[in-house]
Amino acid sequence: MKLALFDLDDTLLSGDTEGEWVNFMIENSIVKDNSFLEKMSVFTRNYRNGSLDIFEYSNFLLSPLDGIRTSDIRDKVEEFSNKVVNKLSDDTTYNLLKRHSSDECVITSGTLSFLVKEISNELGVRHYFGTDAEINNGLYTGKVSGYPNFSDEKVRRVKEWIGYQSFEEIYAYSDSIHDLALLEFSDFPTAVNPDTQLLEVAKKKNWEIDRSRLKS
Repeated sequence: MKLALFDLDDTLLSGDTEGEWVNFMIENSIVKDNSFLEKMSVFTRNYRNGSLDIFEYSNFLLSPLDGIRTSDIRDKVEEFSNKVVNKLSDDTTYNLLKRHSSDECVITSGTLSFLVKEISNELGVRHYFGTDAEINNGLYTGKVSGYPNFSDEKVRRVKEWIGYQSFEEIYAYSDSIHDLALLEFSDFPTAVNPDTQLLEVAKKKNWEIDRSRLKS
């Protein structure tokens, strides 16, 4: 059996699901802070320049849900996930999944896990990891639970999940330098329309580079 590990945003899907989620929360009056989008743009810049505080960012994304029952948001999450998969799926999405249609597939993303769960279900991928939301007595607390599924934490969780399972080959796909550890963990890493830093690493290491989303 072979194992395929997929990052989600800008890798398996052609955009940023959390950015889409923020817009969805605003449209559905879940976000009350008028400056939320402006604050989000700061986190996005920090992510790109390597200075992101992942705990601060994750708690920020979860803050609008503070005090909301998980059952009250479930239908919204399902609605969002269906819309975002329809919007951000493309030929690259389907080609990657088709390539590994007979393999064990895992989506491992820094995106909030309740979103990753539904998006994975929409894409027909059974296994997933994301950043977990803290829940107390059925209510979101607006904070992250444990460590965000980011950078080295992705590898830790995948290793723990693999356990005593045996995979003859491990493939990994990502667009981001933040997933360098995940790509290096695999036998066959692929940089999917990579950022500048990952592109440089991929060229030096002679990794496969998927440029299928580049416009001609």
